[in-house]
Amino acid sequence: MFVRIVRESFLRRKRRKAIVLAAVALGTAAATALLDIALDIGDKMNGELKAFGANLVVLPAGGGSPVVIGGEDVTGLRLPATLDAASIVKVKDNFWKNNILEFAPALDVPARLRGRAVLLRGTWFDRPVVLDPAAGEEPVRAGLRRLNPYWSVQGLWPEEGARASPGAVVGRVLAGRLGLRPGDRIDIEVSGRPAALEVAGILSAGGEEDEAVLVPIETAWRLSGLSGRVSRILLRALTTPESVVYERLGKNVRDLPPAEFERWSCTPFVSSIAYELEKAVPGAEARVIRRVADSEGAILRRTSALMALVAAMAAIASALTVTSALTTGVLERRSEIGLLKALGAGAPWPGSSRPRSSDLPSPSGRWRSLWRSRSRS
Repeated sequence: MFVRIVRESFLRRKRRKAIVLAAVALGTAAATALLDIALDIGDKMNGELKAFGANLVVLPAGGGSPVVIGGEDVTGLRLPATLDAASIVKVKDNFWKNNILEFAPALDVPARLRGRAVLLRGTWFDRPVVLDPAAGEEPVRAGLRRLNPYWSVQGLWPEEGARASPGAVVGRVLAGRLGLRPGDRIDIEVSGRPAALEVAGILSAGGEEDEAVLVPIETAWRLSGLSGRVSRILLRALTTPESVVYERLGKNVRDLPPAEFERWSCTPFVSSIAYELEKAVPGAEARVIRRVADSEGAILRRTSALMALVAAMAAIASALTVTSALTTGVLERRSEIGLLKALGAGAPWPGSSRPRSSDLPSPSGRWRSLWRSRSRS
């Protein structure tokens, strides 16, 4: 009997049941799709936000702090602090090595070009780097070109390596002031050492690089005499936006309780990655480029809020569709409900699916039998 009732309930009113099933299926599909997007949105958005450039920088310990004496900033009088070039590959030798997407060293030295004081920056543009030669690992690509994919060059990038010809890229603003074009030769002086460089290309970066001269780091080592030293290491890391709580706690790592510290250190926050970088590179401090990190966090938070809003709207639409279908079924049976009311049926008790016999005003067995037969049908 029970099987027959269930079968008949599915066979009758097929159109309404199809609408209900379609609404439930669409709501479930929307929720599942949004969940899948939510789980993968962080990685994809971070990949798209690579155009922002580096979000972390590794500096010599204390080398990036300003020096103020008697209210005067005398940072420029301090000898420049540098890192050992062997520290470059160490940024990938830590707990978050798979989250370090791109990296590049930089050595900034003052120079003079045609009587002007300019910045000469030695760096990697795009070169293969073997992280662990003993392990036989495949080389990875690293350099400013990969760290800043939106940079464009009119001309060519300089050749890299110790045996490469001395070439350079000149910033767009500086090249405009000096009237330089690709293929020109320039005489630059660094620490009293003159050198002739060929302008391989004109760089458009949108930052301080537009007024600088960029060369392979080997050229900067040879001209400055700072062989094997770098000023800083720029990094691009795959991170998770920090909540307000963890951003506050991350500034006082030593004050965290053990359980909270473990949770913080195992989450790819930009502050936790910076903490691991300081452990991996002795004598260095890792700083967060907040302008980039905060922009990424704001975009990811707004995207998550948008997905939550769409999920809520899909759930509400599905619920309204099911409610509408059930309400239509009730309205279609209003004649039956009216007949039962005319026969003396009262409103069902709370929590009951059918009226009780005590609700009937007449104890007549005739009316009670009619009520039971009607309820079975």
